[in-house]
Amino acid sequence: MTEDTKKRIQIKIDRDLDSNVNAVFEELGLNPSVVVTALYRRVAAEGRIPFDFKLTDDEKARIDLARSAYNSNVPVLSDPQKIEKYLAEDDEDED
Repeated sequence: MTEDTKKRIQIKIDRDLDSNVNAVFEELGLNPSVVVTALYRRVAAEGRIPFDFKLTDDEKARIDLARSAYNSNVPVLSDPQKIEKYLAEDDEDED
């Protein structure tokens, strides 16, 4: 293909994600242009996105854990004195 038959696309993406993905691409001998072109070709051939947009079981578990922690009644203890007081109160409740 000549340059005038190609279109440039630009996206904004998280720097850490980009860095991690580019490390994988490098190991595979690929670059973002090759991977995006392959994705576009697959979408054109299949008429759909070639993968599901859904969370893995691990991602779901992490979200559930984060929600549980957020919704818990555990106070934020920012200094050693508050930690000691909190733990002492917990010991008293066990007696």
